[in-house]
Amino acid sequence: MIGRRINNRNDRQLSRRRFLALAGAAGLAACTDTSRPTQFDLGGSFQARVLNWDKYIDVGADDDLFYPGGTLDSIRSLGVTIDYSESYEDNYSGFDLIVSQAVNTSPPEYDIVVPTNWRAAQMIENGWAEPLPIEVIPNHANIDPAFLTNAWDRGSRFQMPWQAGITGIAYDPMLTGRPLNSVEDLFAADLAGKVGFIGEMREAVGLTMLANGADPSRPTLATAEAGLERVIDAIESGQVGAVTFEDFAEKLRTGELAAAMAWSGDTALLQADRPDIEFIVPDEGAIQWFDTMVIPAGAENVAAAGAFMDFVYDPTNAARITEFVQFMSPVMGVQEILAGRGGASAELASNPVLFPDDTARARLFTWGGLSAEEETALDDRYLPFVPSDP
Repeated sequence: MIGRRINNRNDRQLSRRRFLALAGAAGLAACTDTSRPTQFDLGGSFQARVLNWDKYIDVGADDDLFYPGGTLDSIRSLGVTIDYSESYEDNYSGFDLIVSQAVNTSPPEYDIVVPTNWRAAQMIENGWAEPLPIEVIPNHANIDPAFLTNAWDRGSRFQMPWQAGITGIAYDPMLTGRPLNSVEDLFAADLAGKVGFIGEMREAVGLTMLANGADPSRPTLATAEAGLERVIDAIESGQVGAVTFEDFAEKLRTGELAAAMAWSGDTALLQADRPDIEFIVPDEGAIQWFDTMVIPAGAENVAAAGAFMDFVYDPTNAARITEFVQFMSPVMGVQEILAGRGGASAELASNPVLFPDDTARARLFTWGGLSAEEETALDDRYLPFVPSDP
């Protein structure tokens, strides 16, 4: 997501560590399956160059990805070297870098990039993604079936989701003076100037489409434009006090906002300090998004990229990642591992935002997509209202 996880590094780490209460990370890593083969048949070196968002994996107190017991510590036993970058800043400038590489550079600089689902769809549509080396990713079988039905990549043959999240509503009941249940509450006159809208067009428009009775998983240009018009009207009228990214959490913390379109994982971290803050999936539903691993076309180290994907899709390793980021894991088996660990890990396993049941899943909508030209036109209308330095 544009702006997602561009955070104050120290504050973000401390919040995670307070919430996890030292939930036995080293013991979890010790259970990692290291029996995977260390040789592959696809050629290239055994170095995977990974470009991801900031703070999307545990880097330890000293920003060391490979500290003893850390998430990536045991991948060394596979004979794979990881060159990991956290410099994917957003789905615009960050994606432009990928496009430039795909079109003008051979080979590309990275073997794995992690754009949001709609950008991954564009990469696949334009031939900028390699097919996954499924033969060296046996843990591909652990993908939650919910992520296998995307029309733009059925069966997940070109991408493997990294983490998923929900864009719903977070609010401070003391400031709203009442419980919120609906997207329509964000347009209520008594909250004028105290509402935050998310800076990602597809999520802000998608939630508003739900309020309008339209389905963002099957958008038409007309329904999307109607949602966008209502979003822009709310901003220009002063109903919306801020267009935010992850900074919605700080604005709720300080009372600048009473309610906001909000990301589930960032809200969970806020709730570690402010358990009074509520997060809801509105009556109309919420937007589900996911950031996903893609191998750029022409990547040199396809086998090593596959080894990295297989490693993070081992449920034990995926559980470590979930404990740190507190977004929805796309890996089957993570909930059971967390539940079995007890304590703070078991609390995460029972969190309905991280592990929604079938009834809740039915109220989550993933942006369905329009043509590239139509979506660019919508972006061009919304981006002037989006802070350029989130």
